[in-house]
Amino acid sequence: MKTKITILKHAFLMVIIGFSMTIKGYSQTLQTPSEGKSLVYFVRSNGTGALINFKFFDGEKYLGKFNGVKYFIYECDPGEHVFWASSENRSFVEAELESGKVYFMEVRPTPGAIKSAVKLVPISPDNEKGMKRINKFISKKAPYDLDSKDFSDEAEDLDFFIGNGMKKYNSDKEKDKNIAKMPSNYAIN
Repeated sequence: MKTKITILKHAFLMVIIGFSMTIKGYSQTLQTPSEGKSLVYFVRSNGTGALINFKFFDGEKYLGKFNGVKYFIYECDPGEHVFWASSENRSFVEAELESGKVYFMEVRPTPGAIKSAVKLVPISPDNEKGMKRINKFISKKAPYDLDSKDFSDEAEDLDFFIGNGMKKYNSDKEKDKNIAKMPSNYAIN
């Protein structure tokens, strides 16, 4: 009987050690951009509308799509960018990125009566609640690797869609509609 209890204690201890190692294994640190580049984390931490794919763009460049609770990291040249996401709507953000800096963009699903929409929200380092939520999420999950996915067939079919998206952006800008901004001082320290 004593042997069985000892074996159970050791098995329980091994499960606990394995569990704590698994938790540590998911601990992510923020990546740093390559020389002369900027990084933007696109974080979808809310499970609302989890089955609906959101498509992501940098101006006329298609970045890819994903559904569910995930995040991806986009490395790009510093300077001005128009990031946008699409679902049943389009959400635009004008960004001014600095070389060597990291930025957070929250991807918020916004459920509608019938369809789901998306909203891109730049996160300021001063937004303690947003920063805490995103850092906690990133520390528990590895990034979704959009680079490993083959979107080439889809990207070719998106020329018309991208053209319409950029027309919508330009129309919104001409009409002085509120377009979210990600200024360079939104960089994470």
